[in-house]
Amino acid sequence: MQRFSRTVLRNSAFGMAAQLVIKLLSFGFSVLIVRHLGAAAFGQYTAVLAFGALFVFLADLGLSPYLVREVARWRDASDGPEHANALYGNVLLLRLLLSLLTAVLLIGTAWLTRRPPVMVGAIALGTLGLIMYSVQGTSEAMLNGFERLDLSSGARVLNQLMFVLVGAVALLLTVGYYGLIIANLVGVALMTFACWHGVNALGIRPGRIVARNWPILLRASLPFGVIGFTLGLSYKFDSVLLNIFRSDVETGYYNAAYNLVFSAVLFSNAINTALYPSLARQAASAPQALPHIYERTLRYLLVVALPIAVGTWALADQIVSFLFKAAYLPAAPALRIIIWVVPLMFTSEFLGYIIVIAGKESHVARAIVVSTTVNVAVNLILVPRFGFLGAAVMTVVTEAVLVGQYVWMLRTLIQHFNWGQVFLRPMLAALVMGAVAIALRHLPLLFNVAIGVLTYGGLSLALGVLGRDELHFVRSLRHRTEASIS
Repeated sequence: MQRFSRTVLRNSAFGMAAQLVIKLLSFGFSVLIVRHLGAAAFGQYTAVLAFGALFVFLADLGLSPYLVREVARWRDASDGPEHANALYGNVLLLRLLLSLLTAVLLIGTAWLTRRPPVMVGAIALGTLGLIMYSVQGTSEAMLNGFERLDLSSGARVLNQLMFVLVGAVALLLTVGYYGLIIANLVGVALMTFACWHGVNALGIRPGRIVARNWPILLRASLPFGVIGFTLGLSYKFDSVLLNIFRSDVETGYYNAAYNLVFSAVLFSNAINTALYPSLARQAASAPQALPHIYERTLRYLLVVALPIAVGTWALADQIVSFLFKAAYLPAAPALRIIIWVVPLMFTSEFLGYIIVIAGKESHVARAIVVSTTVNVAVNLILVPRFGFLGAAVMTVVTEAVLVGQYVWMLRTLIQHFNWGQVFLRPMLAALVMGAVAIALRHLPLLFNVAIGVLTYGGLSLALGVLGRDELHFVRSLRHRTEASIS
């Protein structure tokens, strides 16, 4: 158990630090991109990225998350290294072939939907990244399976740093969003090299290719692939529809708000990424320790997510005008709606991991298919008529449908959670903070945010949401895990 706690601590620390660097760089640079390109060009740029996101699942088909789980489960077995090498070699070649096929389909779809030639060219250029991702993604999955998130996180920091540096030069040279795509390719190339080098440093080499095993691999990874596809469709389909049925400008407004929301998933993603391989191994050896970890982690996630949602809702106008040009103020209503997806996303991501750890990824896939079907069907009705506000509403509804399904699947487990501690008290503290923010909205934004943070922190302590033991989370995690086993 000490090894488990040390591993989670290392992965959480490196993961959180790396994600913090990545998100700060990404957030700051995305603000510059929005301000520099303007709503129309930014809308076209995000539409290019959205087209790619719809097809990226084909380049993986769930092989990477499947690889993480299998390596984490079996790496300590007597034949673990041999098994890992064999998986590495076969998944690597499979992903390379899938990436080439995906590139052809992506360019063909952009042409068939009559996207402007400048967009088709940008999409074609971006497919070079898919080829590199086949190597990078497989190598990163191996690193994560061996619980070396410090190495994979470092590679992602290098990627983001290079993207920002080269992208900044592109913005200064005013070469448009093509320069940003090239900057991304440079960053991906560096990240690919770093992940490949990290795998080699662990003594892992691609094993013998056995093509007859590929159908077995694809069948086993398919639930993960369905999860990836439906999530990508759910998150990006609205941007594609906005670009086709409305305008580049509306697409730009929507994605300006949307990107702010997704910058808030730092904490959730870092914790879940760190816990996933460790808990996948823990589930096989000490499953009785998991419920307490699940409850505590969910509480921490909501302690962060709820004030973000309430505070952004209260100060949406100030936030948009502070970060972007005044021309982006029409995005504020969309931000006020879509920000409520943050606590839902924090919850859905974590609950989904719980189900996957239990080996029921097909249930997760089915749930995401249902929520995505709702998203696609209703967006086809709402977006042409109501534009980006309709898309914002459906983003929140889609995530709520997903959370509802997960809660039902895990009802036996989570009915024993202390929901007053997990949700009600943090929500009460956040609502009071929001009321204070609204009352003081005549003040400068940063001053108002500082008062909100102090208000929420004080209320959290007063209501018992946070206490002295929160400073010793990892130590408590270890002690409680050991006590549950003894």
